[in-house]
Amino acid sequence: MHDTRAKNAYMKAERASAELRRGGHVMLRLNNGEAALFRGAEFADGEDINFLSRLAGSGPLLVLTANRVKSLQRSLRQGWPAATIAFATRHYEQIFDLAFGQTRLGDDDGFSLVAERSGSLADHATRLLRNAKLLPAALMARLPFRDIAAQDRFAQEHNILVLEARDLDSYHHQAGAMMRIAARARVPLAVAEDAEVVMFRAEIGGEDHFAVLIGKGTELDAPLVRLHSQCITGDVLGSLKCDCGDQLQAAMRLMAENGGGVLIYLAQEGRDIGLLNKMRAYALQDNGLDTVDANHALGFDTDERVFLPAARILDALSIARLRLITNNPDKISQLEQCGIKVEERVPLQLASNPHNEDYLATKKHRTGHMIAGKDKG
Repeated sequence: MHDTRAKNAYMKAERASAELRRGGHVMLRLNNGEAALFRGAEFADGEDINFLSRLAGSGPLLVLTANRVKSLQRSLRQGWPAATIAFATRHYEQIFDLAFGQTRLGDDDGFSLVAERSGSLADHATRLLRNAKLLPAALMARLPFRDIAAQDRFAQEHNILVLEARDLDSYHHQAGAMMRIAARARVPLAVAEDAEVVMFRAEIGGEDHFAVLIGKGTELDAPLVRLHSQCITGDVLGSLKCDCGDQLQAAMRLMAENGGGVLIYLAQEGRDIGLLNKMRAYALQDNGLDTVDANHALGFDTDERVFLPAARILDALSIARLRLITNNPDKISQLEQCGIKVEERVPLQLASNPHNEDYLATKKHRTGHMIAGKDKG
């Protein structure tokens, strides 16, 4: 039986994410009693600044990630360890420009930046917004009192959910650690008529992932395995902008041709920023940014994925050693940190097209993917 407190913490974080996704407010609280109200800046309107000021009794701050601030061309002090940056803001137009616009801010723009340390209220707010697949930009107002009982009464009076910041600290671990087989069925595929799909879900809820068992995949000593992150545009629509759909089909063919294997399909759209934010990143790429800079411009990290769920799925399938079909060294590193032995990396070298050449070059040169011959001449 897993720790009850950890389960409750995970479920509270899930409820807070759902509240933010519907445009609501959440109260975050640190162990020392410091607390703040916040909501996703993408839901903010002209009334929010006054509303938060009245409710919290202090002026709101716009909280952005350091990646977002750097993308605005605003220089940060060298050596700042800030996870997030807070701006004092009084006008809705400023919220839009700072959080979503493609503007540039110089050092003389009149805004004062406040560095927020890792583990601060601001840091936890952007982390929770990431979990909710929202842009990591928060409109936040600190409460002027630290009396926890008074804060709870305040939250109850205004129907606001309270989340302890520490409940976020183990979120990804809990989401991945309790993966269980929820269903399984035979699904004949074009490349393998004997394939079986095994559905996984954490016992405390969360995203559904699945494994496709091809041939004798789970019976082999070190089977071929592919970790494939969901890509609706590539896998379903046949998008030429990425190589995901081609990789998916090529990996399954390779397994079928070599006696079997296991495809683990992870609900991690757009490197785990979600489909809507991926489309926002695509729009930025249309304006000249590469895939890494587009993610940073939205406030995300280069890659938000955590592969612990994949490791737990492999455990459930009794696979401790494998040959990993990948060009991504981070997948190897994360699996091995979870105790999975990667005996061999099996590369996927696929033809490019005029629409994804720049994307593949970016993966090679900026994210360390081991791709041969993808440079444009």
